[in-house]
Amino acid sequence: MNQKPRILIVDDIQVNLILLEALLRKLEVEMIKATSGFEAIEKTKGLELALAILDVRMPGMDGYELARRLNESRIEDKVPVIFLTANYMDESEISIGYESGAVDYLIKPFNTEFLVSKVNVFLDLFRQKQLIKENAALLKKSSDELIRLNKALQQSEEKYRSYINHAPDGVIIADNTGKFLEVN
Repeated sequence: MNQKPRILIVDDIQVNLILLEALLRKLEVEMIKATSGFEAIEKTKGLELALAILDVRMPGMDGYELARRLNESRIEDKVPVIFLTANYMDESEISIGYESGAVDYLIKPFNTEFLVSKVNVFLDLFRQKQLIKENAALLKKSSDELIRLNKALQQSEEKYRSYINHAPDGVIIADNTGKFLEVN
């Protein structure tokens, strides 16, 4: 696993993006920053993301819609989302967030240690997932090689049997003690 995990950070207020970047700078990640949902969609096309940290309230496309769009075409690599909001949210709104892909909410101003701790958990999960993918690829490669070798061995055995069974003269195969192992 050579590439750094990618974290998407989206907030329509530039100062918030700078703050989040400063908080996460020490982590070994590639940060993708955007000030709108539309910009985030464009910047992340075709990219695998370890995590998205999204502001809930943004003009044009809110965080909920962005989370849905980020994950709608992703089958195996869904992006976990941490929503950030400065507004009080009732249970129905929080439920909408979870339905759109949220794994957590943080209320601004948030405890920076909590955020970094949560991000680290998702980075660990992402790295474990990458390791599982790499191991699965190695297992598949080994399995394919075993299948190929077994087929070659079977063909060799069939060729050997054909030679023994169709030999014009008698064939006797014995071990070192003289015990017959095979006779045609």
